Amino acid sequence: MRKHRSLYYLGAFAINLVIIAAIFWSAHLVPFGDNNFLSSDLGTQYLDFLTELRRQLVNNNLHLYLFSQSLGDNFFPIISYYLLSPFNLLLVLFKSSQIPIAADILIMLKISAMGVTMALFISKYFKKISLFNYVFTISYSFCGFVASYFYDLMWLDALIMLPLVAIGIIKIIDEGKVWPYYFSLLFAIIFNYYLGYMTCFFALAFFIYLAMERNLFQKDNRWMVITKYGVSSLLAGMSSAVVLMPTFAGMLNTGKSSFDLSNYLPSLRFGFEAFTQLGVGGNTFLQRLHHGPSVFMTSTVLILLLSYFFSAKISQKDKNHSAIFIGILVLSMMVTTFNTIWHMFQNPAGFPFRNSFIFTFVCIFIAYKAFDGGVFKERMALIRATSTAGILICIGYTTLWLIPKLIEKMNFETPDNTTNGYYFWISIFFILLSGLLLYLYGKNSRYSILILIVVALEVGANFNSVIATADFGSQRAYSHAYNAESEALTNAKNLSAPGHRMVVSKSGINKAFPEQYNNYNDPMLFDINGLSLYSSTLNQQTLMTLNNLGYFSKNVRRISHAGGTELTNALFGINYNIRQENNKYHIIDNYDAPTMAFMVSPDVYDFQMLPMRALDNQDRLWQALTGTNTEFMPAAQINSMQKTRHHQKKTFNYKLTTTASGVLYFYVSPMNYDQSTIYVNSKKLKTSQVMIENQAVMELGKFNEGENVNVKIRTRSPLSLNPEYFRTLNAETFLQSKKVFKQNSLKISSDLKHDTIVGKINVKTASPLLVSVPYDKGWQAFDNGKEVRINKVVGNLMAVDLKQGHHKIQLKYVVPGLKMGWIISAISVLLFVIFQIYVKFLEKN
Repeated sequence: MRKHRSLYYLGAFAINLVIIAAIFWSAHLVPFGDNNFLSSDLGTQYLDFLTELRRQLVNNNLHLYLFSQSLGDNFFPIISYYLLSPFNLLLVLFKSSQIPIAADILIMLKISAMGVTMALFISKYFKKISLFNYVFTISYSFCGFVASYFYDLMWLDALIMLPLVAIGIIKIIDEGKVWPYYFSLLFAIIFNYYLGYMTCFFALAFFIYLAMERNLFQKDNRWMVITKYGVSSLLAGMSSAVVLMPTFAGMLNTGKSSFDLSNYLPSLRFGFEAFTQLGVGGNTFLQRLHHGPSVFMTSTVLILLLSYFFSAKISQKDKNHSAIFIGILVLSMMVTTFNTIWHMFQNPAGFPFRNSFIFTFVCIFIAYKAFDGGVFKERMALIRATSTAGILICIGYTTLWLIPKLIEKMNFETPDNTTNGYYFWISIFFILLSGLLLYLYGKNSRYSILILIVVALEVGANFNSVIATADFGSQRAYSHAYNAESEALTNAKNLSAPGHRMVVSKSGINKAFPEQYNNYNDPMLFDINGLSLYSSTLNQQTLMTLNNLGYFSKNVRRISHAGGTELTNALFGINYNIRQENNKYHIIDNYDAPTMAFMVSPDVYDFQMLPMRALDNQDRLWQALTGTNTEFMPAAQINSMQKTRHHQKKTFNYKLTTTASGVLYFYVSPMNYDQSTIYVNSKKLKTSQVMIENQAVMELGKFNEGENVNVKIRTRSPLSLNPEYFRTLNAETFLQSKKVFKQNSLKISSDLKHDTIVGKINVKTASPLLVSVPYDKGWQAFDNGKEVRINKVVGNLMAVDLKQGHHKIQLKYVVPGLKMGWIISAISVLLFVIFQIYVKFLEKN
């Protein structure tokens, strides 16, 4: 019997592995071809995070503060949201250039593991092990959520854990055992706290459903069972505090902590068009940011689900309980208020209805109840269910096709309809075929193999509807580009003293990506101290600081190195500008910058940023740092401005006279540089490799004092005769001040890989040490071994007051909330052990 069970679970794993391998093989995805999935968040975020995790694991150096996260930031929120899956330990088996291959293999293994846990749930609840069970394990493992979001691989662990949480609840009610539920819920939260949070809602609803099904509330032991569930749930949540507390402490510093009332209004998020999601091709990769709830569950499961409510074999009481359960989950997605609560009180920025996998799991569970009740033997129930399934698909596609066409006929707008009619007929075909096969199965169980094959083909077709609309990169090209750039940047790091940053103004790795790639996370990808970052954990104060100094930011999750000046390079210790030309990397600019910590004037404490005044902010900041009234960035003299119109764009022709010798900069906010053209003395200006869509400082060239410059700007943005637009960085006065700062900078000796900054400095006059690292409560500063206060300056940077003399400075970082999280987790685990002992004592007596 045990061997039979092992083969059953192995079969669930193997069937899923064969299906996903066939899907990837047909798309020539690695490891079966040269294509890799470097699109969407997998290419722009997870690839970089996985590469960094692999680096730390291989080097046996786990550190929780990264200077490759913008100016530096707490790495723990990224770890807890993206990287806590136990599958990620397999990254050590791959080279850094092979992480795209590793990501695909992890996806394949996770989808295969879903089949195992779903098979386990079915066998535990229904006490059955059969070939037909695989119909439901396949339907769950390749449901609409997985097909739509498989490349968001950190979410897949939640689908592995969900059936285990359900089993844990069954154990509590049927056997009185609490540890399976406690540990399954605990690890569901730890592996991905975001979907783990949603799993907690499911656990409550599933417990109530089973309690009503088992008539628990009429039994004598009801309070004991409810207590076991409640205490276990509470202690599981508290035991995860080691992850939750430091994560939430970090997330409070992001833009996601803001409140938007519109996210809580009881509006509807979808209508009848959502029925298309029940069929093949309801979603495509192109629709990944905006679409209906991904609830594809295969036609076989859909027909069995509907048959459950049409069948005379199912009691009305069970139908009512199931209808209420499904109805609650539908409302959780349909009504904005509930949807926001389910998504941790934030409206998702793309990738909507992230709780749809729970709805699909419940539908598959109820569909199996219909199968277990023998509804496939009821001809009329099957006919009505099959017809209803087809009608729902027709209603969905009619809503998408007919209504937009009526709107267009009335000359209101041209609808954006990306739905492929081909998938309508595919969906209808699978519904009719599945209905027929279920009827035949009622006559002869040998049709189970044919049903299994049809289900496998249907999930393959649905999965392909997503993959077929995505563009792929080349693994060969990525590996070559990664190795070349990694070697070049490693050599550049070796040339630079510790405590400096660098930027790559043109990277060769972009060629390996199938879509526009903006290099936000390249510092983490290549292990350099950079400036840019793309992450939902980006510190909002850091973003505002950089944005107010002229760096480009598309939204609250992105900050780019584009928009820097020689002044900000010195401020942030950016030593090199590296660029790839003709397949070779060159250090095109050596800024000879101070380190990321240097002595400044006490006037720094009085400096305040002004929004949308980047060049003015830089000028006043340098005055504050030097303690002088010297104008480091004087405005150019605008002699005239002519405006002409060309279709939807306007051309502004500025004639300037520079007032200093040095680099001339241009800044206006807002302005879409990607859709604008700038000419300087009739020569078209090369814009950044990054798509700058709102504002950033732009370098126009080097000019001597009194030189006439003609700047022509063709844009949709409104411009005026504002002298603040154009400023020249006075090379002579700036270089003199930079030289002083470099002479009085901290000589950093630590490698910045152990959550510390260590260095020495000889202070000639008592003044602040400016540290161009974001202010964070996790930092502690020590001067010659004695703890000193850290002050917040220049938006979100740090400063430490030092007296005259020799100083050994040490900055140590401890993740805020981590220590308290460990304490709460340890106490909670101990309380759970005591609770277990107490429960057993009560049961014996």
